[in-house]
Amino acid sequence: MSLQKITDRTFYLPGANNLGVIATGDGGAIAIDTGIDKDTGRQLRKALDAAGLTLRAIINTHHHADHIGGNAYLLRNTPGVQISAPPLEAGLIEHPILEPIYLNLGARPISALRNRWLMAQGAPVHQLIGDIDHIQNGVSMHVEIAGVSLDLLPLPGHSPAQIGIVCDGVCFATDSYFGTAVLVKHSIPYAHDIAAQLASIERLATRDEAWFLPGHGQLSPRSEMNELLEANRAAVQRSSDLVLQTLTEPGDVAAITARVLRALGHALPGIPQYVIFAGAVMAHLSYLEQQGAARVELTTEGVLWRR
Repeated sequence: MSLQKITDRTFYLPGANNLGVIATGDGGAIAIDTGIDKDTGRQLRKALDAAGLTLRAIINTHHHADHIGGNAYLLRNTPGVQISAPPLEAGLIEHPILEPIYLNLGARPISALRNRWLMAQGAPVHQLIGDIDHIQNGVSMHVEIAGVSLDLLPLPGHSPAQIGIVCDGVCFATDSYFGTAVLVKHSIPYAHDIAAQLASIERLATRDEAWFLPGHGQLSPRSEMNELLEANRAAVQRSSDLVLQTLTEPGDVAAITARVLRALGHALPGIPQYVIFAGAVMAHLSYLEQQGAARVELTTEGVLWRR
């Protein structure tokens, strides 16, 4: 698989997870995320070699395993490479065990959560970019990586401190929005913070870059973005509406997750998929509480949610 050119300096390696590449102008390259595992890292390295580029730096947009899984391989096989990431995401990039820990309610992760989809191999973060206040407040900033000046675009929501990168009229938007096929496949797009997710979609709507590349979906010109972003807004709103509809009677998170799955007619294939889905349901419950549409209380039957 070869790099696909967007502009003279920007490229991407297409796949289930698109990886961005920015040429530094002196034979070097910056990778934006590294995919799910060493095999994806190897594909990226081969694609860079074929293009006559040497990897100089990696920007991790957020800590999820499918975005950092190639880090360790690339660091081992490309001397001098440095990883940059936002501070809040960096700890989880360096210590990926934290992701299955939080998905397991803070307890030691069960064996079903210790896999490459949820726990990549850790790698050091050499440069912290952005800060949590700027990212959560949606303040863009300039960063310099491998001698290249880039715009860091705060896009939290899918992950607490997710960022996008803008260079030469291209917005590498990572998981701030999803392609339409992905929205169809995943009825409730995963998010950590629904309000922040919606705010990031609105932030993208104000951008005027010529090209936008999501982590999962197709490269799109600006002319297609209004429709794509509206599809993402609608998917988020449908998800919140569906979770609210399940609160016709009180229930805990497990009961509400089961109701949502029944309403969708879904059967999940395993525990990892279940905990991710339940996490998304919990994000919508938290959002509904934030909006005053739901409340949560401790009862003799446990922690129950109700309208």
